[in-house]
Amino acid sequence: MSMLVNVEDRDKFEIITLNRPDKLNALDVDLRKEFLKVLKEFNADLKKRVAIITGSGRGFTVGADIVSLQNLDSADLASDLKETFYPIIREIRFGNKIYIAAVNGVTAGIGISIALACDIRFVAKGSRFVLAFQGIGLSPDGGLTLMLSRLTSGGFAQKVVFEGELKTEEADSFKIFNVVENPLSEAIKVAERISSGPFKAYLATKKQINKALFSDMEEYLDYESSLQGYLGKTSDFKEGVKAFLEKREPIFRGE
Repeated sequence: MSMLVNVEDRDKFEIITLNRPDKLNALDVDLRKEFLKVLKEFNADLKKRVAIITGSGRGFTVGADIVSLQNLDSADLASDLKETFYPIIREIRFGNKIYIAAVNGVTAGIGISIALACDIRFVAKGSRFVLAFQGIGLSPDGGLTLMLSRLTSGGFAQKVVFEGELKTEEADSFKIFNVVENPLSEAIKVAERISSGPFKAYLATKKQINKALFSDMEEYLDYESSLQGYLGKTSDFKEGVKAFLEKREPIFRGE
């Protein structure tokens, strides 16, 4: 059992818990590497069929750890995405297992992307989805815009990414997430049913969905990372991170 990622073995399925509760499970480099290692091991285990991803404490995950971006001059966001964040998304979205998100409390930034990459998603009533990207001078990443557009509609996705928040009732109405009292409890019920059912049929269904909706994911991620790499070199990004760390409103200049 890792300090950063807890894995609970339930025979044919596992519960994977991001475990950095004092930081709302913010994904620093160590947590990202450990999470990716756990996902790869799970996907390689022929005995396992379903994984539930959840977060400890008051949130699912608030995405990238902004504190780790303090050395702004050397920030290479494109490489950062390609080396750790995108592999996490791929293992979940294209792995030969079924993934269920059990979302609690606050989810922000690329944490939303991780939840959307899952095949089935439960969220607790009153939870919050905050995109947060524009607040530090960036655009959405982790395939968020693509997945949100394909799972809902282009118009709704535009509304969400520009307004910067996805309301729980909106997530429910579009059936992106199933809003429930206890996400983990509901996720366990579904994991038990799928892991003891016709798993090859479930997996084939996932592959059909990927073919229908996400066959161009790699091309999109390439484009997205180039944009984010460019934005990571702007003055607005530096000001956004500086303002976040100083706990004040950023003063953007569009530069």
